[in-house]
Amino acid sequence: MKFERKLILLFVVLLAACSPGGAEPDLVETAVPTSEINPDAQAFADDLGISLEEASRRLNLQDAIGEFAAALEANEADSFAGLWIQHEPEYKVVVAFVGEEGEAMIRPYLQTYPQLSDVIEIRTAQYTLAELVAVQREAFDIVAQLEPMSIAGGVDVMENRVFLTVGNPELFERAVADAGFELPPMVTVEPIDPDNIPASNSGGLDEYSGPEGQIIYFPRQAPAVAGMDALLEGTLVLDDNGCLRVQHESVSLTEAPIVIWHYDFSLEISEEAITVLNGEGEPVGRVGEWTRMGGGESNAIAEPEMPEACSGPYWILGGIETVAEQAIPDIYVQPAGDAIFYFQSKWAVDEGNLSGVLTVDESCFRVNGYTILWPPNIWPNEDTDPLQIVFRGNGIEAAMFAVGDEITLPGSEKTAEDYRFFENKIDCPGPFWGVAALMPSE
Repeated sequence: MKFERKLILLFVVLLAACSPGGAEPDLVETAVPTSEINPDAQAFADDLGISLEEASRRLNLQDAIGEFAAALEANEADSFAGLWIQHEPEYKVVVAFVGEEGEAMIRPYLQTYPQLSDVIEIRTAQYTLAELVAVQREAFDIVAQLEPMSIAGGVDVMENRVFLTVGNPELFERAVADAGFELPPMVTVEPIDPDNIPASNSGGLDEYSGPEGQIIYFPRQAPAVAGMDALLEGTLVLDDNGCLRVQHESVSLTEAPIVIWHYDFSLEISEEAITVLNGEGEPVGRVGEWTRMGGGESNAIAEPEMPEACSGPYWILGGIETVAEQAIPDIYVQPAGDAIFYFQSKWAVDEGNLSGVLTVDESCFRVNGYTILWPPNIWPNEDTDPLQIVFRGNGIEAAMFAVGDEITLPGSEKTAEDYRFFENKIDCPGPFWGVAALMPSE
């Protein structure tokens, strides 16, 4: 059973931008001394569309607000219903209480935190924060006794409620009733995606007939609010047991993880290709081709139940782009000796040759004025002098050439538009040359 317990913090910062032409709220203080300006204030001001002084003032109140809220929660649990920060249309610290005694209740606290007096707003609520937290625990205790599914939830102090988020709320509420339980009235059940309600809240194991009549197992996870975001890269492989794995060159096929796909994914099988489709019917992977996806590895999963032939490890899919989006290569930055940058990416298209002496210029590998973007399996050997460029792969290591050699590199000229996150990673000057093949120096 997998649960994602998400408790909305007592301090909910609403970061919506100011509407165009909207008037900025009056400031309690007309200026903040430079010595008191929070170092994060400029980014905060830009996000909210307010002045630097006002942003700094709000940030400087955060510690006092936190201490104020903690004191109310500890000392006024019988009536305190929560606290949050409102940034628009005007800045307020909203405090909710059950009953009408809120004004009198906070008066002693404002003697300790007088800087909050001008921004406090008192509201009434039906349930205390302590009641909501207890109901949240009760709701998840009920969930734990149902069939396995993925559910998130938490306490929403602004709406004075507990919420549960699931793929299909109607099916979930029916399962709760069938199990003999009843959710408390302050619990709201919401869909993960209101525009895409799945037919089930559980995962499944589909079986497809492959091009040669073999069974292909296609496990699908339950609809989930969020997923892991580690990176997995490699070739999508169909093993002899009918399991789809992603194999990187550094691991054997049996060590390569089996992907547990999203609940609405499917396979498209033809004589030419086995293609994974996302919920919109777009290709996101093909057997025999390189793929890149987010997610996380698990050695055991509760759903779906996998055949013994597909014994793992398992990769619980997070985010994945379409095949077209994945085709845009990334850049990998490797250290190469003392302050030398070594950039590596996919093989480039062969559109011509670049010839010249391989040099290290301002910490960058350069040939005839171009910064070099090396292909996979090509690495600098830091144990040699001059530094060598070597091939490493399939148990083989072979020197190709060294700094100072006259070399020729088939490939093509590249720009930032050819790669993702290029400007975040490349500090060397252009122009840039992507390598399509290697020709060892004589």
